[in-house]
Amino acid sequence: MKLIIAVVRPFKVTAIVDAISPDADFPGLTVVSSRGFGREKSAPHVHTEAEDLRDFADGATLLVAAPDDAVNRVCTIIERIAHTGRPGDGKIFVLPLEDAVRIATGERLEAALL
Repeated sequence: MKLIIAVVRPFKVTAIVDAISPDADFPGLTVVSSRGFGREKSAPHVHTEAEDLRDFADGATLLVAAPDDAVNRVCTIIERIAHTGRPGDGKIFVLPLEDAVRIATGERLEAALL
């Protein structure tokens, strides 16, 4: 199992969900509003705290726990849909996922995902 963390432009979330949800191995996702910056942030200078908050770009962070055999498909779909060709399109991170528990049933590991 892997945890896919994708930071994308917020207006791309609906298209990503529409493209990814028909996949039988797609267990669902969590969307978290986020703010951040990458290499394209403004040049460094002294900021007030309020100014610092305005320098962050709005984003959406998608969290997807997926079986190993679905990870490449999920990442490919996210990358294809999120791509605009402009700086700030986002990033995808894939991390090993040691355990998962479906709270309602007590199922663990991949059984908890599907």
